[in-house]
Amino acid sequence: MITFLNPSFQILISGSVQGVGFRPFVYNLAVQLRLRGFVTNNESGVLIIVQENEKTANNFFNELKRKHPKNAKINSIKISEIVTEEKFDTFFIKPTAENTLINAPLTPDFRTCKNCREEILDPENPRYFYPFVSCTSCGPRYAIAEKFPFERENTSMSEFKMCDNCLEEYYDPKNIRFHSQTNSCPNCGPQIKFTDNTGFVFSGTNKEIFETLCQKLKEGKIIAVKNTSGYLLLCDATNAVTVQELRNRKKRLTKPFAVLFQDIKQIETYLLCHQSEKNLLKSALAPIVILPQKKQLDLAAAQIAPNMKTIGAMLPNSGLLHLITTLFQKPLIATSANFNGSSIFANEEEAVKTLNPIADYYLHHNLEILNSQDDSVIRLSRKNKQKIILRHARGYAPNLNFPFLEKTPEKLLCLGAALKNTITITPNQQVYMSEYIGSLLNFDTYNRFEKKIANYQRFFDFSPQTILYDQHPNYENNKVVTEFTKENKTVKTLKIQHHEAHFAAILSEKKLWKKSKILGVIWDGSGFGSETEIYGGEFFEYDHKIINRIGHLEYFSWILGDQMAQNPKIAALSISRNNSFFHPYFNKNELKIYSKYIKNSSIKTSSMGRLIDAAAFILGFHKPILFEGEAAIYLENLAQQAFCKSNIKVKDYLKDENATAIIPCKKLLFQIIKAAKTQADPQTIALNFHYTLVKCIERAACSSKSKEIAFSGGVFQNSVLVDLIIDHLKPKFKLHFHEMLSPNDENISFGQLNHYLNLKK
Repeated sequence: MITFLNPSFQILISGSVQGVGFRPFVYNLAVQLRLRGFVTNNESGVLIIVQENEKTANNFFNELKRKHPKNAKINSIKISEIVTEEKFDTFFIKPTAENTLINAPLTPDFRTCKNCREEILDPENPRYFYPFVSCTSCGPRYAIAEKFPFERENTSMSEFKMCDNCLEEYYDPKNIRFHSQTNSCPNCGPQIKFTDNTGFVFSGTNKEIFETLCQKLKEGKIIAVKNTSGYLLLCDATNAVTVQELRNRKKRLTKPFAVLFQDIKQIETYLLCHQSEKNLLKSALAPIVILPQKKQLDLAAAQIAPNMKTIGAMLPNSGLLHLITTLFQKPLIATSANFNGSSIFANEEEAVKTLNPIADYYLHHNLEILNSQDDSVIRLSRKNKQKIILRHARGYAPNLNFPFLEKTPEKLLCLGAALKNTITITPNQQVYMSEYIGSLLNFDTYNRFEKKIANYQRFFDFSPQTILYDQHPNYENNKVVTEFTKENKTVKTLKIQHHEAHFAAILSEKKLWKKSKILGVIWDGSGFGSETEIYGGEFFEYDHKIINRIGHLEYFSWILGDQMAQNPKIAALSISRNNSFFHPYFNKNELKIYSKYIKNSSIKTSSMGRLIDAAAFILGFHKPILFEGEAAIYLENLAQQAFCKSNIKVKDYLKDENATAIIPCKKLLFQIIKAAKTQADPQTIALNFHYTLVKCIERAACSSKSKEIAFSGGVFQNSVLVDLIIDHLKPKFKLHFHEMLSPNDENISFGQLNHYLNLKK
């Protein structure tokens, strides 16, 4: 018997190409070009076989690159000639092979697209007021995925069998829901349920339920709404009494709330919004974007963001939120539904049990959320529009725009930091960094951290060979190390210094490992240095696969543990070494005890965060810190007001210092005290303080003879500091800021990974 071989071409595409409508796009393009073959998902992305001549195959290949779906991100696309015994007469979508182990980026959740938003408001459409509307371009992905590849049977949508109408759409190449894995309608999809906090269920059509919900919002009620990534708490953002009541019930005294707006036009009524910020808000990833206030009008700004000049704005990211904002017509508070720092809830029973003291009403639904996520938060610096990610979560996680690992490394689990925790894993040739998990000091959040590790083990059939973690001996996540090593004696472990991990994160993000003489400016609140040293204001140098610490903020006494981070006057007293300027703010007993602690403390710190707290105290922040970074935000707001004035001349308070990588913090604080005594304008002093820090960076760069500077650590969430650095250092140095990662401790797990992969052991 003679076997005929058929010349064919294979196209392999890797990247974010699953769950974005890539197979339907390929199918329609192939049919349009009258090609023969098939397309399918595989472990690395998408596989295409075309049985055509070389010229036709290459034309098809070029069209794929040029016209791919907007939510797709292609990392690699390759074409090669193959031979097959199989002969194709048509082009078709081939089902994904069972038990495929994923080796590709995971698909994030996408904001509801324009087509779907229009459908749910069309009275003639079958999906009128159906909040789970989605298509190949939009809807939940990662939030509902049990595993990947992204097929319906691998998601919580598998419980909902498509009706005949939905199946007809699913198999219609001309329909926007052609091979949409989340396709559903009111007849076959998830259902909503509106209740009060006693469990009473309101009956009615979807439209009637949403109208009742909005009526309750108008009456000043607080409603817990199960969005497609977890529960949110909503209330009328123009009702000061209700917003304050939400604060009281949630025990969130001053930390700002995010505000949900109907559209960009409504945002521009209240806030300043640059085109680049509009693009972020309207993108498929739909983050919260921090914007300057323009007009308060009826907005309860004092209760939304006490003592702030900015507000976190967001647009509806789901059909559910789109319906609510369209009916309500006014801005809404939209904050994570949790209590006292715990994780965002996704389970109805858990939510009701915990949120009953907060919520008056609930909007539930029966679509299971498998990966609950907070909203991502981004800001752009006011002047230079430098991107600063404050929280890396929904829409951005768990993917990173990071190239393939050249070869599959050992399977690594990186446990990150204790605050603003994330985990990073390498189960294959991809790097996956989890969404923001939170503070592991909170019991519920720690449980979520453990569950996330277990989920990823199941997701990827993954068991770590090496675990990387922080040097701090008392970090909560160290418990995981003990558990893994008890179960498997072959698991290796390695500690990575906190600030070196920060530096490794920015070196990797900006692909700087092959360069030399990079100055790393790593500034944050605190990180373990040694048994007697807490780091926080560090200068490092990277050169030829080695990181060296070359300077830091001048040491001062670390006293009273967490109390120092919560009360700026303690930091001010310690840095100034008991300066009499601060004595009126302490009673005699406090002064006696604190002075003794300062004198006798064996633990020293170089914390830039505490220096910033001390400067804020001198300039009027005289209360305890109620949320992390509150004093720093106060100081930044003062400086921003001065920075916006065109006639302000900045002053370096340490201009007589030699070029060195040591920052004399006591001297700097004395200069601020002196200025505060003689100058009435705290805004100008705050700006000068920030400018002095910039000049300290310049002196360190000159001292180390570095031409490139890389920045990481929570201090660089400060928009004014970033703008000043760009204005004054960019002409002399090449600057590298985080844009893919947050500069805060969220990047520690990613930094631990890259420290291990790139530095000499």
